[in-house]
Amino acid sequence: MSQREATEAIVRAIQTTFPDANVEVVPDAGGLVVRAVSEHFASVAESQRRSPLLEQLAPEIAALVHTWELLTPSERPWFGDLTAEPSPPPGWSSAFDRAEETEPTKITFASDLDEDLKSAPVVTFYSLKGGVGRSTALVAVARRLSSEHGLRVLCIDMDLEAPGLDALFGITDENDSDRGVVAALLEYEFDAEPSVLNHVIPVDEAGRLYCMPAGRLDSTYAARLRSLEPEIWYRERINALHRLIDDVRASNLKPDVILIDSRTGVSPVAAPLLFDVSDMAVVCFHPHGQARAGTELLTRALLRSTTRRRTQIELTPEPRFVVSPMPPGLSAARLADRAKGWVDEWLEPFNSARAEAPGLTADEITHVVPYNAAVSFSDTVTTEREQLFPYARIADWIVQIVPEPAQPQLHRQTSASKKMALAELSFSTGTAELLDSDEFLQDYVVTRQVSETADPGTPLILGRKGTGKTALFRWLAAGELQGWTPVCVTTPNQFSQRPDWSFGPDNYAAIDMQLSQNALDWGAFWQTLMALAIYQTLGAENKVGAPHPSMSDIESGDLAATRAVTEVLKDPLGPLQCADWLRKVDESEKENLLLLFDGLDTAFGHTPDQRRRRSRAIAGLLAKHADLAPKLKQLRLKIFVRQDIWSGLQFENKSHFYGLSRRLQWEDQREYFKVVLKRAVRASAFRRILSAADPTLVTSDVASWTPNQVDEAWSSLVGERMRGERTAFTSNWVWNRLADGNGDHSPRALLQLFAAALEWEREEEKRSTYDRSVLRPRSLALSLERVSEPALSALLDEEFQELRQVAAALRRYGRTPIGEDTLWEGLGDTPEDLIGLAKEAGLITVSDSDDTSRAFRVPDLYRWALGVTRRGPM
Repeated sequence: MSQREATEAIVRAIQTTFPDANVEVVPDAGGLVVRAVSEHFASVAESQRRSPLLEQLAPEIAALVHTWELLTPSERPWFGDLTAEPSPPPGWSSAFDRAEETEPTKITFASDLDEDLKSAPVVTFYSLKGGVGRSTALVAVARRLSSEHGLRVLCIDMDLEAPGLDALFGITDENDSDRGVVAALLEYEFDAEPSVLNHVIPVDEAGRLYCMPAGRLDSTYAARLRSLEPEIWYRERINALHRLIDDVRASNLKPDVILIDSRTGVSPVAAPLLFDVSDMAVVCFHPHGQARAGTELLTRALLRSTTRRRTQIELTPEPRFVVSPMPPGLSAARLADRAKGWVDEWLEPFNSARAEAPGLTADEITHVVPYNAAVSFSDTVTTEREQLFPYARIADWIVQIVPEPAQPQLHRQTSASKKMALAELSFSTGTAELLDSDEFLQDYVVTRQVSETADPGTPLILGRKGTGKTALFRWLAAGELQGWTPVCVTTPNQFSQRPDWSFGPDNYAAIDMQLSQNALDWGAFWQTLMALAIYQTLGAENKVGAPHPSMSDIESGDLAATRAVTEVLKDPLGPLQCADWLRKVDESEKENLLLLFDGLDTAFGHTPDQRRRRSRAIAGLLAKHADLAPKLKQLRLKIFVRQDIWSGLQFENKSHFYGLSRRLQWEDQREYFKVVLKRAVRASAFRRILSAADPTLVTSDVASWTPNQVDEAWSSLVGERMRGERTAFTSNWVWNRLADGNGDHSPRALLQLFAAALEWEREEEKRSTYDRSVLRPRSLALSLERVSEPALSALLDEEFQELRQVAAALRRYGRTPIGEDTLWEGLGDTPEDLIGLAKEAGLITVSDSDDTSRAFRVPDLYRWALGVTRRGPM
């Protein structure tokens, strides 16, 4: 029978028995609520009013009725209004029913929204079992939010059967019988108009931290607690819980955030807190087997619920997990991995429901709190840093959903110019080798690092691919270093101005054979090649003729250049003649010559034999520099070598380069971000936006910007804070996500991220506008996957082809971190060498583990491309 047919039968039965009755039937989560008001009930005992009606109704219809309210007109005012259909109460039964559903609905969190929430977020701290430090965590987080973040925080003690927030805050003496949550809720239930601030106690002198205790424990409190009925809040005209929270938000207190301490277990009051009023639920548990099934069910119920907050789309309570207390010792790491593994398993079925946001991972929404005896045995949670620091990450989670103070002037300017800025912005993502000269020089940022590494007195430049070696080479090759004339001796393969004498694998193989036949070392070759490069570059300007007859009138092409070099090497005096020629040039030239060597990492090829040849050749070049440098005054060498290649080289006088080398490594966030900001300021509309924020941003060069100026420009471009991820700030998010396993950062990856984010923003702006920054922070999170694939390809195809076997093993395992034994098994005959190389290359990094075994983590930069999830060991 349908609900409509059952309702009609119930109304018919009541009006037949009591013709003057006014009848209302509304649906309820447990069935139907039936209310009939008639004078006839005045002469009938309450317990007898239902009997004549049940006689007329079929048992299956009567069973659908959850609540009978058969009232006299004088009794009617004591009951709520049922004229509007009430919301079904968010009880445990209905929540667990939803948890068993197989298809997850769309999931959107408050932290996924581009716009701020319209009122203070509610965060509920909950645990299925006691003794896991839930209340302590809440108080520590509240103190940190108020002291470190400057937020106004209200804590509500809804652990009504075992209250204790007042004791942890040290304000028990200020509590009294008529103050607190229980007293306020009862006033709402009886339709009173309580002054909600009368139930609040200030905690700190700064006026930023407040507590609404449950009440003073005495006989009065116990009687009042028995009178509370959470189940009827959702059937009354006034929902006492909703009214309490709404009145707090609207009061003079105006909290930035509301933290609620919930009762443990499946208690009646915990269900509405978790599944209805909360924007975020901080679930505390210890990774004991007893907690696993229940916490999993709770997680599924949360992710299939919607909050009472009404926005353009329905919001889901946002789960966060606190693993506590974590015991000290070797078992801590294993327990933490176990807990995160559980969380990832619980979350996995729901990631498909987050098509517009990144999937959930345990690493991002799980925090481990170590056991601290001083905290455990303390009566209160103080403001001491040692007590609050372990809870910092939980506070950061909450800061993400707290509304930001408005910045109207900047927003108006951004809103007016954003459409034009989106049209004008461009983030070129080509490699430094491929960009045309004008575009490259226009975009290149001469940072402090560039100035230091460009010094002619520093002959050896080390760095990973993508960290800027080739960009620095191009800047120098363009003659931008004042007072020095560049001579390109070796260049990257794709360099558009690559000279004929910048060789490839076959050329070097032929030269290697010639060196062997003539019992020469690679140093002889390099001084020959330097002479050829200088002679061909200077041309008619050269005052000392050709270095060797074989180099006169060389035809174009690398074959002719290779033949000329080999002819010199065949001549017993040829290399010596070239060395003498270099000395004469050094003495005769008025200008300083800067000899540039780049592209050595890939020029020799990637097979084992070719890599061995590369090592011998580069060692020979560096040894030759050590030999020539003291004899030359106006000739300087600038040699670009990959860090891992340098580490593996063995040659005499390697110590000569101690103090004469620089590693290209982006160690400063703001210097790194200047790479993308310099491209952004080429858009005139974006410059107008910056001018409204700080006029000096458009009158000075990006390279000279102060840290504060970089922050201002960055915030205008992509906003200050990131939503829905581990850190609250976009700058930290980008810095952490684009780092490889060694902490190295690639400008190319940064530009690729912003190019993808710009493309996404242009489409999203057509659907929903956003005026806080040109790119909304969410665009970064949704674009990271598009950066990962080219980053991995650059690593495996351009640098470390031998690591493809490691990448395949990581793909097969599909999880991070991965245990050393597991990775070892997937690598065949030389696992130790490959693992060592993978660490050097930044493909993996050592993860936190105990002393008995190591584990390796895949950085986010490569994780997406490898299809690896953060689930921990299987």
